[in-house]
Amino acid sequence: MSEHDDTLRKTLEEVTRLRFERGESLREVAANEYSGHLRTAERIYWGYGVACVALGVSAINFFVRSFDLKTLIGCAVVLLVVYETTVLMKLWFATARMKMDVLKEMKLLRLEVAGIGGATGVGHLSQPPVRYEPMRGMSPWERRFWLAICALTAIGVSSWTSSAWFGGGPPSTRTLVTIAPDGGAEKQYAMERPYAGYFLPKGFSLYTAKDTKARVLDPTGHEMPVQLVVTDTNNRYDVTFTDSVFDQGKMRYTQVLDIPKAARLEDGVWTYEEGMHHVGFDTAYSIAVLLPPGARLLSTDPTAAVEPQDDGRTRVCFEGTAKDNKKYAFTVRYELPPASDNKE
Repeated sequence: MSEHDDTLRKTLEEVTRLRFERGESLREVAANEYSGHLRTAERIYWGYGVACVALGVSAINFFVRSFDLKTLIGCAVVLLVVYETTVLMKLWFATARMKMDVLKEMKLLRLEVAGIGGATGVGHLSQPPVRYEPMRGMSPWERRFWLAICALTAIGVSSWTSSAWFGGGPPSTRTLVTIAPDGGAEKQYAMERPYAGYFLPKGFSLYTAKDTKARVLDPTGHEMPVQLVVTDTNNRYDVTFTDSVFDQGKMRYTQVLDIPKAARLEDGVWTYEEGMHHVGFDTAYSIAVLLPPGARLLSTDPTAAVEPQDDGRTRVCFEGTAKDNKKYAFTVRYELPPASDNKE
């Protein structure tokens, strides 16, 4: 072989190599382009999945808690729409993936045909330079990330809708206890809590000792309908809410209890005890105890704010926040002047 033939052979090999590298580069660009489109489609699919999870959890939460027919029908419609949306999104993603696969393969096929046509007579280009590989979408780590987002969305939406169902805020209570010289007391227990309009409560049951009389007042001071049921151990008052209880997103009412012998006398010292136990939520409280006129305060447990009143009474006030499922006890000890003791 002459020197000229050898130079021509090397030139052709170099041209073939450059053409092959250029074809590989074009094929890689084409494959990456359609893989990017597939990843975008998969992210859209997961985004719709997160939205469907949020709507589905909300609808389920409202459906299982509601007794209102319109709310039940609305939740059922939302659940059907969410289900159909998930099915349609699966079909859309499958169609988009198949379309990207076909377009990618057609693009690669065109590149191969163009390469083979431009290198006719070159031996190693007679075989397809690349083999079929399925197009890759998102990485496994990104799929796990979207699964975690779906789980966190379900938890967050469930908590939020539960809070919205019960009014979206903690309740607060204010208690005023007025103690008489004979140890009896009138206890006014004012309740205020947010509510949601999905399902308004109709009322509640109040249990008291047999010697205790109870009334329940609305915010205007009128008594609400109460049905008394006497049992072997206590009295049960079935209270029916009136419309005036619900106002501007707040539910307000006051329990008034007439308790004989609320305070007990031992060795000349009167002791009044109050307890509190809330379950399910933290509750801000304020308990004010008005001692009988002329009474001398001895001690409180825990420490409380003390304010003398113009009518000769002493006001003892406990304030704070009651933690969930924790019992609290409040104790006030006082003495009455001799004249009051003689009257008894």
